Amino acid sequence: MLPEIDYTQDDQILQVYPCLPLLSSQGAAWQGLHLGYYRQPAHETPEHAAKQYIIGIDLGPASGAVTVPTAQQHSEVSACGMSCIHPASSAFKERWPEAIEFIDLYLEPTFLTCVASEFVDLDCVEVIPHHCIYDPFLGQIGLLLKSELERGKAGTSLIDSQLYVESMATTLVMHLLKHYSTAKQPVQNIQAGLSPSSLRRVIAYIHEHLASDLSLTEVANVVPLSTHYFATLFKQSTGETVLQYITRCRIERAKQLLAKRALAIADICQQVGFHDQSYFTKVFQRYNQMTPRAYRSKL
Repeated sequence: MLPEIDYTQDDQILQVYPCLPLLSSQGAAWQGLHLGYYRQPAHETPEHAAKQYIIGIDLGPASGAVTVPTAQQHSEVSACGMSCIHPASSAFKERWPEAIEFIDLYLEPTFLTCVASEFVDLDCVEVIPHHCIYDPFLGQIGLLLKSELERGKAGTSLIDSQLYVESMATTLVMHLLKHYSTAKQPVQNIQAGLSPSSLRRVIAYIHEHLASDLSLTEVANVVPLSTHYFATLFKQSTGETVLQYITRCRIERAKQLLAKRALAIADICQQVGFHDQSYFTKVFQRYNQMTPRAYRSKL
């Protein structure tokens, strides 16, 4: 029986690759989606399966080959900018003749199931393996997530990473369902927003919990809807993504609290859901063209 590798665990990664990722989302509190950015020497992996859905993005400079065990084994040559999709528990192996740089995105099966169940019958639909495909959308998602992970680790991110990653992950799932699955019917497009009563409940919940680490899943459960379905309806109702709306509400609440001069800025930061004052200052300045301290001085 082939080994099934959990790509979120370093010791299991080393069963497949010679080197650990240079950048990893381990410890970043990402939900449902993980990322590894690698530079590997020439290598051939053992034949194995993965516990996660893998979306691999070749960043070059060398070309490689993906060997897929089927009834008739065949190899397909990859090049910079190409992607591959390996469904969870499907067997494959890879080899590359010289050093290579790539991003692997790892989607947890439970997350994919949660998002997809709103739109398709999962008993009749599965993601199909694809190798050496050119899909700029997949490449863009990989690079955007890598950049956000780098900013998060450096403390320079200006967004709520958890909400951002959840939104990107749900978008990725929908892209896989639309373009790389056995779905016979087009994945439905949403034509209407949230009902007025649902929108009121969601907005009230957000305002009541601005101090906490709100996730897209948590907010969607207020209605309740799947994250992708909810995010689409919410944007149609408000003209903003969930992340944009929550961030704007936090900044508006901070402006109200800054009028209370007895409150320290560090305390205000915590009360509006920012747990790092430097990060809070950067986001506040982006919205108001001045720091919280400067804003308070003008009141």
